[in-house]
Amino acid sequence: MNEVTKAALIRPAPLGQSQWELIAHEFCKRRLALAASLAIVTLATISVFAPFLANDRPIYYFGFNRFEYQESVRTLRGVISQLINTRSKESLVVSKVTELLQTAGRQVQLMSSELRDENSQQLRRLGERLQQSALKTDRSESITELTDLQRELRSAFVGHDENLLTRSRWPAIASLVWSDVALILANSLALFWPIGNWVYRRSNAGKEGGLKLRWNLAILLGIPLIGGLTWWCCVPQRVDRTNYKLAVLRSDDSDKKAAVVFHSVLWPPIPFGVDENDLADKTRAPAWYPQKPSVGVVKPTSRWNGAHWLGTDELGRDILCRMIWGGRISLSVGMVAVAIYVSIGIVVGSLAGYFRGVCDLIVSRIIEVVICFPAFFLILTIVALIGPGLLNIMIVIGLTGWTGIARLVRSEFLRLVDQDFVLASRALGYSPLRIIFRHVLPNAMAPVLVSATFGIAGAILTESALSFLGLGITVPTPSWGGILADGRQALLRAPWLIHFPGLAIFITITSYNLVGEALRDAADPRLRGSR
Repeated sequence: MNEVTKAALIRPAPLGQSQWELIAHEFCKRRLALAASLAIVTLATISVFAPFLANDRPIYYFGFNRFEYQESVRTLRGVISQLINTRSKESLVVSKVTELLQTAGRQVQLMSSELRDENSQQLRRLGERLQQSALKTDRSESITELTDLQRELRSAFVGHDENLLTRSRWPAIASLVWSDVALILANSLALFWPIGNWVYRRSNAGKEGGLKLRWNLAILLGIPLIGGLTWWCCVPQRVDRTNYKLAVLRSDDSDKKAAVVFHSVLWPPIPFGVDENDLADKTRAPAWYPQKPSVGVVKPTSRWNGAHWLGTDELGRDILCRMIWGGRISLSVGMVAVAIYVSIGIVVGSLAGYFRGVCDLIVSRIIEVVICFPAFFLILTIVALIGPGLLNIMIVIGLTGWTGIARLVRSEFLRLVDQDFVLASRALGYSPLRIIFRHVLPNAMAPVLVSATFGIAGAILTESALSFLGLGITVPTPSWGGILADGRQALLRAPWLIHFPGLAIFITITSYNLVGEALRDAADPRLRGSR
């Protein structure tokens, strides 16, 4: 074979590309890894948008909520009674009164949003008078005015739920917490970021290249954090106990005593809650699942019973709903635990590899001591001591898995620390921290990313094993391992209870392993151009 043919067979890397761009270019050549990445993104997206996919609250409805108004009236009456009892004491406890007034203000706000303009203004004036009366220095006058206000509330607003304000409502959105908002924003940005980056590169502003990595990270991390913080500050968290499934559509006589009345309603695709159970419809098999004639022949009792796509468990809870919400727990445990031990491993390995000498000797001995203990049994021991729980599982896995990352980063630093660009940085007088984190660490992150990808799969498997043994996520929070443990008790009569969570764990771990292998091959310069 002549030199021209050899040169034609060798596919040179595109000029002007960074190390990460070369890795991404090589990674995209592996179709199996791309399919695994798509599976991971799909599972993560479904888990993040769980409030809109599997929920017993409507996404949207146009109507009124009589139950919520009545609960607010009952709570406000109780608060006024507590204020009267508090003021009956000789001394004024300002902190207690202030706390009760804050609760009363929230109830007045909720009630006024349900009433029409005239009644809403009257209720707000009552709330202002309540604030003034509760803080009066004259105890007897304060008690008298609070009693009058309680009587006025009972006469003017207790039976005023027949003509509530009809408006558009979003119960699923109102039930979100700040972490839900942050995750939704982060997932949406990650999904549409390639499209936005491509548009930016094609625009006049991006002809010289896309946004720098620091700006990409700032946008991808900053916007979700700002959105979550804004939601936490502006939207008060409250428990919605309304049973929307007992609501009725608007008719002439059917809405006289209904808790919620719909003019129109949009339900999620899976209209069930995580803990919504129906003992009359327990261990129902999916309609498409091959089963014996004696299994899952429960007669439907309502229009909701036929919507269990993956069947129900022994308490009548929808399996698909619990699978979607359980994916949130399992995937978040993997991501957060790996983030913890990668951060620890990078710091420890960087110090040992850069300074070497005594520092390297001490760190290496600590790593060897930690490695001596079997990881899973060490996790079992720690969890048994501190107790199960989501946060405990994340911290324990993070604190016991950093040794592999530390050894990997240490070896990369030992390889790079004597390179010319590091010697040039020292000659320019840069500080050790700047050399470590600005010059050496970016060149050592490729194998760390590969190891972290494998670590996510291992963390998910560890959490599933702990939940299966009863030491993982506590009830009522679902996780794939917990669903698998619940299905073990009904293995013979309801085998689908272990098939679906087991399949989800298998697909997730296999996908992460395929992505990790592809990243490992793409990061190796010797394997580039082999596909």
